[in-house]
Amino acid sequence: QKGSCSIRSHPLYVHPLMALFRMRRSVKCLLKMLLAAVCYAVVVVDILTVYNMNTGSKRLTPFRRTEGTQPVCNDSILSSISEAITSNTYFCFEVTSAIQHCTSAGYLNYDVWRQMPGYLVDDMRVRRSFPNHPDIRKTTDTLRISFSEVAGDSHVDGKYAHKVYGFLQPLLTGYHAFAFNISGVTASYGLELWLSNSTSPLHTRKILTTEISNQVAPPPSGVRRRRKWRKEKEPTTPPDTPTSISSQSSSHMSNELVTSEAIWLDAGLFYYMEFLEKAFDGSITVEVKWRLPDASNFVSISNDSFVPAVPLSDTDEFVHSPMATILQGPLPSNKLQSHWRVAFVEDTVYPAMNLDVLPPCNFTSLYAIPHVLDEYDAYNEVFISGMYPDSGSLHWSTRHDKLPQHIIKQEVVDSVVGLYKAALSSSTKYRGTVEQLHYMEQTANKQNGSRFLVEFGVHLHGEDVTTHTSEYVYLAQGSTHLCHTINFEWKHYAYVYLVVTLKNLGLWTKHLIHNIEHNQGVTKDFSVELVIVDYESSDLNVEAELSKSSLPKWHYIRKTGPFSRAGGLQAALDYVTDPNSIVLAMDMHLAIPPGFVNYARKHVVQGKMAFAPMFFRLNKGYTEVNPQGYWEPYTFGIFGLYKSDWDTVGGYNTTHYTYEWGGEDVDVADRTLEHGYEIFRIRYPGFLHYYHSRKGLWNS
Repeated sequence: QKGSCSIRSHPLYVHPLMALFRMRRSVKCLLKMLLAAVCYAVVVVDILTVYNMNTGSKRLTPFRRTEGTQPVCNDSILSSISEAITSNTYFCFEVTSAIQHCTSAGYLNYDVWRQMPGYLVDDMRVRRSFPNHPDIRKTTDTLRISFSEVAGDSHVDGKYAHKVYGFLQPLLTGYHAFAFNISGVTASYGLELWLSNSTSPLHTRKILTTEISNQVAPPPSGVRRRRKWRKEKEPTTPPDTPTSISSQSSSHMSNELVTSEAIWLDAGLFYYMEFLEKAFDGSITVEVKWRLPDASNFVSISNDSFVPAVPLSDTDEFVHSPMATILQGPLPSNKLQSHWRVAFVEDTVYPAMNLDVLPPCNFTSLYAIPHVLDEYDAYNEVFISGMYPDSGSLHWSTRHDKLPQHIIKQEVVDSVVGLYKAALSSSTKYRGTVEQLHYMEQTANKQNGSRFLVEFGVHLHGEDVTTHTSEYVYLAQGSTHLCHTINFEWKHYAYVYLVVTLKNLGLWTKHLIHNIEHNQGVTKDFSVELVIVDYESSDLNVEAELSKSSLPKWHYIRKTGPFSRAGGLQAALDYVTDPNSIVLAMDMHLAIPPGFVNYARKHVVQGKMAFAPMFFRLNKGYTEVNPQGYWEPYTFGIFGLYKSDWDTVGGYNTTHYTYEWGGEDVDVADRTLEHGYEIFRIRYPGFLHYYHSRKGLWNS
């Protein structure tokens, strides 16, 4: 309204004192002031009423179920509930007033995720599809979930996760206890029940949890036989040997109750709840029951007490509760730092530089000598460089390692650091102090000496910030002076193409795109382009998925005919025209750490060295939350070279490796060595390969 005493268009916002100040002896303004005072009084009463209802204290106007009435719970009412939850407006009257018109809808929301590895609930939380992007959204009128791994079941390969959520409205006032009634267990599983003391998910706490591992045993130790690619294709993951179920878990084969403490609930009020189930590789039936006040037995929860958190028609836009981030503290992805300890700075692409404090020297590769190899002999020609510090992930392997990771000896580290400090202190160009050694690698040859990649934090005199250095240096055998390798340098800002080829891997394609989106958000490294070569996938519109992503640079290539990994990757190589860009052939089913691309830059040296990191192959049923598996030495599937060097070695052999996969990667490695390049091999911390089924892959 326009007037001499109005402040905003709605009288709720007219402060009485302000209205009095501007009244100017106007009767109209006096009436507005009185109206505003009445509005404030009404709002205060509403807030106090809702607060008392949500905290369970004495209510001004307690709501009770009206006998003989059953109001309709329509979508408009539920939409107002979900809107309030989505916008975090929990302490307001929208939620409660909407629920009061919705005595009972008789169902809860039920989300399902398929092909989700792991058996712990924490395994759900590290997936980018959780909690907002389930594969199936539906409703349920029961808190009983049953899964049996049978042919045709929608839960592919027994890797599934469930979330049931909504509001509970007790019929009685008093202490209630909850229980998991578990039966028919052959799967490994994790269960959690969360309950709020109000309609707000922010007040939710975990009241019930249990987990059982009937996991397969690690594969037996021993050196794995070399793969005979075209004669008897061995699986890349050795067969798993089931373990017998322990006496502790065997009791779960019959009905068992896992119970909670008693919790006070008021009749007629609404309490937000979430039931999370993660199971793997088998069958299980679980029902959430409760014990009513003054009762001795647990009974099924009637759907008379169910109200959904959101109408099914709105679930695509509904943002689920912030329980995972708010109530649990750090997500498991943060806990991974205890597993994959990386001391050097890798999360951001920092402006590392060469301080030019060392004398220059020409450097000849310690191992790369052009020669003819037998087929697939690259396995025997490539070794792993030493690293410092220990990442903490190097001792997890459950197998005997053909290529063990070496940690540089402390006396070698101290010697190199001391020599660099001495050079810095006597430099005429820069003077400064080495504050920290971030990272060091050593490629050694007993006859010639060692090449090091050294990364320091240096405080230069007269500067207020720490300067990061990253350069290759050489220490000749018997020498006491480091030199900078002028003909063996990495390009700090080289453009990188990540190239993959695929067919009908819709969920994994989404995972890959989200993984790179996340990494770019962390590192702010946008000199990266994702190239996907798609063999007519029918399960996902890959180009549309790329279009709606936040990736600033991507390219989509569609190919027809039977799948060919060599053919697809070669098509990606042909797309790249800049000889001074890095092309990194990738695989699907990977967890790519944020610093991986910049790490690749450091180890692809134009005309000198290729990059072929090892990944940690997770055993069936394990994820980064609970990693068990082994470092995979028998693959060169992840392979990086400059475009000019790809052209030199001839790219992928599409004539010999036509409509099959396996062997084309080792063939590239063979020819790379034959042309006199070195192949850098190391275990990169956090670089994981997820277990996956091969059913329906590629052309099978």
